[in-house]
Amino acid sequence: MRKSWKLGSRIFRIFAWLSPYSPIRVFFHRLCGVRIGRGAYVGNFVLMDGQYPEYITIEDEASIAPFTMILTHSGASPFHQRLGLYHKGPERVRIKRGAWVAAGAIILPNVVVGEGAIVAAGSVVTSDVPDYAVVAGIPAKQIRDVAAQGESR
Repeated sequence: MRKSWKLGSRIFRIFAWLSPYSPIRVFFHRLCGVRIGRGAYVGNFVLMDGQYPEYITIEDEASIAPFTMILTHSGASPFHQRLGLYHKGPERVRIKRGAWVAAGAIILPNVVVGEGAIVAAGSVVTSDVPDYAVVAGIPAKQIRDVAAQGESR
């Protein structure tokens, strides 16, 4: 039974990855086990951890741009696993209400992206992002507040 469910989950991930319309992508990601709130947007070619999708939560009105990766675990190579050099279990990822993760960003395990926060394109998020912060870079660092962004106009 578990094997057929895994096959179904893989098919759902493929459909989610290739679907042309965000509500359809959200539907298929939910079928895989990702918790996604109302009004959330998921772009094309978003890769969400296929082994532990139930560890991912995307809250209401959050926006995940195309080509983003959300990872909940890191499985070392068989070589490293055999030698016992690296082993870390899955950890949760939470994208809070109204957050925006721009194109090509990578969200690593055990990260919370705060409410209304912005993750710049191509950033690698290795630690929590405060509410209403703008982060950028590799690793992502806070560069300003969302409120300060709006005041500069």
